[in-house]
Amino acid sequence: MDDIIVKPLEVNGAIGPEDTTGRTAGSFIADVLAENGIELHDKDVLALSSKVVSFFEGGLLRLEDVHVSRKARLLGRVFGKDPRKLQVLMETGKVLAVVPLKRILRIPSMRRTMIERSANPAAMLEGYGKINNYTFVVRAHAAYLDEAGIDYTNSPDGYISVLPADPCATAAKIRTELMTRFGPDVAVIITDTVTCVGRLGSQDVAIGFAGIDPITRETFSDDLFGVPRSGGIDLVVDSIAGLAGLVMGQTIERTPGVLVRGLSYEPEREEDIGRGMDILGYPRGAQWRMIAAGIVATAWFRIADLLTFQRWPKRTRSV
Repeated sequence: MDDIIVKPLEVNGAIGPEDTTGRTAGSFIADVLAENGIELHDKDVLALSSKVVSFFEGGLLRLEDVHVSRKARLLGRVFGKDPRKLQVLMETGKVLAVVPLKRILRIPSMRRTMIERSANPAAMLEGYGKINNYTFVVRAHAAYLDEAGIDYTNSPDGYISVLPADPCATAAKIRTELMTRFGPDVAVIITDTVTCVGRLGSQDVAIGFAGIDPITRETFSDDLFGVPRSGGIDLVVDSIAGLAGLVMGQTIERTPGVLVRGLSYEPEREEDIGRGMDILGYPRGAQWRMIAAGIVATAWFRIADLLTFQRWPKRTRSV
């Protein structure tokens, strides 16, 4: 593998609705590449922020234009959320969970931890207490998305940005535009930020891709000792998205994308084109059966553990 090179795609200022008229995400990214003096090479990967992509793909919505349903008004009143934003969220997907952030911050250890990790503790406490007191988790694009991926920050006043309806199709469109303009065969990944389950923090994952096989397919291939291993399905596009997220940042970095060069990856399979993010998700109908099977297996483990009549071992090796 060659050396890995990461190049940020920087812009001069914030992007507003007036900047998107008559332009596509592909043409915008092409112009940004030219302005940064970056030439594309074969096998380059462009990881792009979903927010900026959405701006050019009809995802910048004016709240005044949102028609609010009775359900959104009622739920908005119960959970203290803007019913217009809640209406857009419900149109994106079904709510799987509601996280009571305000209540969680009443836990002393969580409060101390969040204060330690905040650049502005006072604003953080006020925000979780009044604005983001509840976060709705929606499953979409093979990911669990906070607020369905709707972004209220870094958008013009009175606007919100929503994810593309089909991020893989959008990525393919951008890829085609870039290859038509510049020539080299490249891959495109669209990223969004999600909360890490089991960890206090967030990172970028892929919600769309084109021109790249999103996973490795080596499960139960032989390891270095010739023994079949159960791993080998690596989330290639998520690994790239996580790397790009560190460069793009989450606030005012003005970096809507990142070019990654030197990665060895497989091209997108012909038979997978059009399947979108379903490739990365659990097979349809399997998720709840998997959860039920896991609950049963865990319960059986707890029973068997109690039947040993022995404390959990603190050491697994002899000295």
